[in-house]
Amino acid sequence: MRKLQKFTIPVLIGIFLLILAACGGDDDSSTTSSDSGSTTTTAATTTGESFEFQYVCVNRTLLPCKVIQEFMDAVRAKTDGQVDIQLTSYPELGISGFDMIRLLEDGTIGMGEIYSGFVGGEFPIFEAANLWGAYASVDEWFEASEALQEDIKSLVTRETGGGRIVGFNYYSGNYFFTKKPLNTLADFKGVKTRSHSNVLSDLVNHMGANAQTMAFADVYPALERGVLDGAVTCGSCAVGQKWFEVTDYLTGPVPGTFAETFITFNATLWNSLPEDFQNIILAEGVLHSDRAKAAALQADIEAEGQLIELGMEHSNFSSEMLALLKEGARLSVIPNWAERAGGPESEAVKLYNTKVAPITGLYVASDGSVDEK
Repeated sequence: MRKLQKFTIPVLIGIFLLILAACGGDDDSSTTSSDSGSTTTTAATTTGESFEFQYVCVNRTLLPCKVIQEFMDAVRAKTDGQVDIQLTSYPELGISGFDMIRLLEDGTIGMGEIYSGFVGGEFPIFEAANLWGAYASVDEWFEASEALQEDIKSLVTRETGGGRIVGFNYYSGNYFFTKKPLNTLADFKGVKTRSHSNVLSDLVNHMGANAQTMAFADVYPALERGVLDGAVTCGSCAVGQKWFEVTDYLTGPVPGTFAETFITFNATLWNSLPEDFQNIILAEGVLHSDRAKAAALQADIEAEGQLIELGMEHSNFSSEMLALLKEGARLSVIPNWAERAGGPESEAVKLYNTKVAPITGLYVASDGSVDEK
């Protein structure tokens, strides 16, 4: 069982204080929204309206898709039932998530979850905080993701044609789930491994394995039939998908591999909502983001033990293997990402070098290589 990182303590204290505040208030209380830094009322003044739409999450079995129900219930209650959000998911709509930016832009989806790893092929800039192997701890990852959060909001608005991020989901640390152990670099050679992002694929391939891309819902049968030898996901994600039934070995986690996803409205739907409803959604989005973060941190502690109890054999990466993962970030993950993003002078790389590189210690040089400082 792994211990909480130092970063998690203020987060959990903050959640406790939010709960106390909620218990002591009522629906007419004011909430400070981090979106603007100002205090906005969360009481509905609009009457006689009706808005019904779906929120599209990655997969119903995943923890964030369960935690968000409290957000939807609160929005419904605080708008006196005038905003009714129903949950659906990528598999139910037959989408992969790779084109989520475009689906939100053209209005095919009114409200949905964007994962940077899925959209990173077309928009590498969204992966600036999720460069696999670059972080030594989850604390570093949180520092980087929070440093980029306002930039991410602006970028999503730009790329979706006016869409609005109203909150964030969080996924806990990622592990390798395989049919054979991964104790040495030689063990990775040729292992067909499902990857969920370009940056993860770069790390998998650097280690000598063979990265494969497929929809999350298709991984279980692919592991079952031997199409895959392994896959990478968060611990609680694997519990939900029952990967312990089709793999035997759990290796990791890879340090600093939490993920942040973006709960986003299509511009037309967002602009159709009265201002008081928007304020309620933004305020509840802040509360949801804090709950989602706390849930991910708790899952990061518990999931490993659950998987072991379910029969998986767990191994941490050795210090030698951790050094190789860091080397993979320097030699493959970051330079390949920088090239996809447009090179050292691109908007994405400049953003990374300014806000993330001081945390990782890995800087993209003018020739596209990566220097460690």
